[in-house]
Amino acid sequence: MNLEIPPPTPKDQLSPFRPGFGSTPPVMVGRQPEVTSFARALDGSGSTGRTVFVTGQRGVGKTVLLNIFQEVADTRQWFTIREQASAGFVDRLAHARLPEVLESHDAHESSKSKVVGISLPMSAGGLTVRSETTSALVPDLRSHLMKVLELLDTHETGLLIALDEVHRSNLDEFRQMTDALAYAMSQEAPLAFVAAGLPASIDNIVNDDVSTFLRRADRINLGSLSPTETYEALKTPVEQAGKAFAEDAVEFGVELSQGYPYLVQIVGDLAWNEAAGADELTREHVEAIEDEAKMVLGRQIHDPTLAALTPGARRYLRAMTLDDGDSSTGEIADRLGVKKQTANDYRRQLIAHGVVEVPSFGHVRMVIPYLRSYLLERDDEVQ
Repeated sequence: MNLEIPPPTPKDQLSPFRPGFGSTPPVMVGRQPEVTSFARALDGSGSTGRTVFVTGQRGVGKTVLLNIFQEVADTRQWFTIREQASAGFVDRLAHARLPEVLESHDAHESSKSKVVGISLPMSAGGLTVRSETTSALVPDLRSHLMKVLELLDTHETGLLIALDEVHRSNLDEFRQMTDALAYAMSQEAPLAFVAAGLPASIDNIVNDDVSTFLRRADRINLGSLSPTETYEALKTPVEQAGKAFAEDAVEFGVELSQGYPYLVQIVGDLAWNEAAGADELTREHVEAIEDEAKMVLGRQIHDPTLAALTPGARRYLRAMTLDDGDSSTGEIADRLGVKKQTANDYRRQLIAHGVVEVPSFGHVRMVIPYLRSYLLERDDEVQ
């Protein structure tokens, strides 16, 4: 039997939802306080609120919030440098991204002076500069950064550095980054810094002995959307695209997605495509894609999450599947046949990775939708 290639979907029938990682949803809900706070920080004259960590489990919208922060910077005519915080990111910032900003502002003219510090408020003259000397200096991240900030200050604008996928394995590079950031912030330079990563990685960086400056950074812990926010995130894009979304269908979509931002986009996208050319998305359309939505979630969220855990932490999760609800930490230790301290080490790892939470003393709860059922279905594979 030959495979059939579906014909292209007409542009006016394309799904309005954005289930891809890092894609900004058509309707942003539940993040207004964080966006407003960051916008006010850029408008202010000091550094308060300009250093931010965005954390949370996979699929809650960390990268999306970085996208929105970049849009905020754009509205203030600030430049943005985006980088993945993988190995070598400091070198890429110093020798690629920052020089690109300089080149866009006439690098030849900007190279004639060097930042020393600030002697006046930004509104009264900005950065103090002096002529280059003939001394042989090896430029590092800080010198490149300050040269760019000097240039942007003369144009009455600023710079946002946004790092995604922050990982604890790059602590040495973050120490270099911290040195540059702390110096620039101490000079009241027009700079903002936001970084996104899993809770475990952010904790390692913030708690590093050399990174004391970052302990004062604001932290945004992203979680699930409320039922009201989920309802709006599902229904509004459909209506804006010119279709109706039956009330009972939206309500089932809210129940199915459990407020998990990534799953909201999956459910909306699959239901839209299931409805094809229909003028209304019905409950039958949403019910038809339930299994597929959970399968996509397992492939995109559950598998990578489990792969990042130690075998002990995975066994801890499997022990939790015996409970249809919250689990007792003492009972989990007994099921594993390990000392309570060992079980607590596993529990702390799961909390740091955003996989479980502590609803009350002595109890834990899985926070990623459908993880329990996924583990039960793959019981023999999760070791």
